[in-house]
Amino acid sequence: MDAFLWIATIVIAVLLFIINIYLLAIYCHPDDNGFGASLICKFLVVFGLTLSWAQVLLLPLDVAASRGQTQAIEDMQVFWYVVYGAVAVMITVLLPFAIFYYESDDEKSMGQRVCSALGSEICMAIIVGLILFISWAFLNVAQIPVEIIVRDIADASNSAEAFNAIGLIQKQNSETLEIKVSFAVYVMALMSFFGWFLFVIFGGVGLTALPMDFIEGYTNRPKQRSRTEIDADKQKLRRKCQELIDLGKQVEIDKDNAKLADGWWSKRKANGNLQRMMNKFTSGVLSFEKEYMAYKAQIDYENTNPLVYLGKLLLGILCALVSFIWLLHILLFLIIKSDGYPLHTFLNKMLIGLEEGGAGFIATAIFAGFSLYLVWACQKGNIKFGLRIFLISIHPMKENETWMNSFLFNVLLILLCCVSVTQFCSYAFSQYARLTAIDLIFGTQIKYLKFFNYFYQYNVFIYAFAVWAVITFLYLMIRPSDKPDFLKEAEEKLV
Repeated sequence: MDAFLWIATIVIAVLLFIINIYLLAIYCHPDDNGFGASLICKFLVVFGLTLSWAQVLLLPLDVAASRGQTQAIEDMQVFWYVVYGAVAVMITVLLPFAIFYYESDDEKSMGQRVCSALGSEICMAIIVGLILFISWAFLNVAQIPVEIIVRDIADASNSAEAFNAIGLIQKQNSETLEIKVSFAVYVMALMSFFGWFLFVIFGGVGLTALPMDFIEGYTNRPKQRSRTEIDADKQKLRRKCQELIDLGKQVEIDKDNAKLADGWWSKRKANGNLQRMMNKFTSGVLSFEKEYMAYKAQIDYENTNPLVYLGKLLLGILCALVSFIWLLHILLFLIIKSDGYPLHTFLNKMLIGLEEGGAGFIATAIFAGFSLYLVWACQKGNIKFGLRIFLISIHPMKENETWMNSFLFNVLLILLCCVSVTQFCSYAFSQYARLTAIDLIFGTQIKYLKFFNYFYQYNVFIYAFAVWAVITFLYLMIRPSDKPDFLKEAEEKLV
């Protein structure tokens, strides 16, 4: 790898680290503030976020390296192994242990909390290790299809005849080349496989939810209203607040029932019901806070800055355009085929054209932007999905109100999603990112691994992602609000 790429890598890494420290400082809850408070957890959050963005931002760096010498590709391959090795350690060891420790009883001594977290981590490590090594023993072979073409030029009397004979195919066979992949590649394959399920669900939701939420922020902007209308909104908020108080009391009752439950099945059922009620309560509180902030902005209408809401509208339109382009590219390049080839190369053609026209840096920026947008969509989809489905724990990221366990959970999610995002982008931009180190890993080895190859060769995840994104769009058009049903019922009682 040449000196410029090394310098660019170091600069990007330092910038990402600084940006993530800044994000942590902005979103961290006041009770978790301070240099000494949850210091190890904070370091893991910053390092995890840096690894998340680094996975995606390494893609354009890999493209730049592939345009150079062969040695640069080999260096990038080692670089990818190091990054994904760190990701594997983070999602299986460090982040789970930090979550177990942070959520343990803080009234216990540090030694007791460490032992409790270590016990939970060992159990998790055993399960992960069994899945990894048993599957590795049976599924470590990549079955790569190859075409063998034989041409005979032995009878050619001169070079001209030999040249013409090259075009005469004597024999053509389709065979399968079986190679054993390295353990590092298999770890990447397993992480990516599980990451795909999260990417399909959360990415599909976020692709629609991102632009719609920004546009909704503009449509629900504060407007000048009469005193009677403001008083009516105040009464609605009071009613909803009382509903939340009643639900909070029910949560306390369910918590006591969970403690008193006898037997494994009874405890499991009681804890499951408690979790659903807690998620329902959390969703209600988040919705109420959103409405309360809108009510306060309504009262203080004269001091409202209209440029903020105009910015949301413009950002929503931009996100809608990017989401539409992504879906169109998936349809034209990955789903619809003509004689076994993509119907249109679309974004690949645009990026290659920019590169060949001497604007390679613009192509790189566009490539990185589209890839990072998917990461943003996954994070948005996680929160949006949790607000609608109470079976999923909600870990929202709010300014000055985000607890460390929510940070750790979201970092774990983003890390796992980014593995599949990277694989997806290597497929979606396979012509632009040709002959890159990551293409040789994902496109040549992981794509043809036993068991996994059925999902990748038949585009199972890509079809699911596109269909789920369309279903989400239709659903959010019908039910755009995250407001829980019990709060809507409380609002209707006042009408």
